[in-house]
Amino acid sequence: MLTRIESLSPGIAGAAALGLAFGVKAFYSHAGADELLWVLAPSAWLARVVGGVDLVYEQGAGFISHAHRLVVGPACAGVNFLVICFLCLYFSFAQRFTGRTQWFVYSLLIAFAGTVFANGLRIFVSACLWDADIYGGWITPELVHRLAGVAIYYASLLTLYFVVESRVGTRAPKVAPLLWYVGISLGVPLAGRLVAGRTPGLAGHAAWVAGVALTLTLVATLPAALRNRIHCRP
Repeated sequence: MLTRIESLSPGIAGAAALGLAFGVKAFYSHAGADELLWVLAPSAWLARVVGGVDLVYEQGAGFISHAHRLVVGPACAGVNFLVICFLCLYFSFAQRFTGRTQWFVYSLLIAFAGTVFANGLRIFVSACLWDADIYGGWITPELVHRLAGVAIYYASLLTLYFVVESRVGTRAPKVAPLLWYVGISLGVPLAGRLVAGRTPGLAGHAAWVAGVALTLTLVATLPAALRNRIHCRP
């Protein structure tokens, strides 16, 4: 069976990756906390053991920290990030592997581990931000929570991307994480809202997400680009 899968063409393997991503997103769109324990539980465990956040599971709601007034439920599962990370890694580096099934599995496992880590870090940061004395005017808890989530998830994607790039020993487009992240996190919701005719607040959200992602991309790639430019000078 494995031999047959390995012999699939790149096009069919890519279609399988897209099909899996679509299926996961479709499942996530109606899943509750109980159905998402496979990703919520390890994320909450990491935040509790490493970050010291008091989290207790309540069936149907998710993991709750009463001290920090924090609910880690379906919206905090990071499934969208899991999908983005899997697709970005798979399609960016699949050509490096003769066995597409092998990289399919590896990229899925890496994406899941990265999602658990990013979720755990986001839970810890959210707990710290709740007690922070930084709010006032346009700086609202909701805005800070959103920006922190975007920064953590996108920075995690960039880190995984560059680590995998160094390990597989092949150059990949530096803009790939930005395109995958913005394309899926904004493009898919935008299409859905346009179809439903609900667009209020979308422009502001899109500006923040794209701005944070673009800034982190520049911070991560500009130093290396400048070094290469200096070294290439005669």
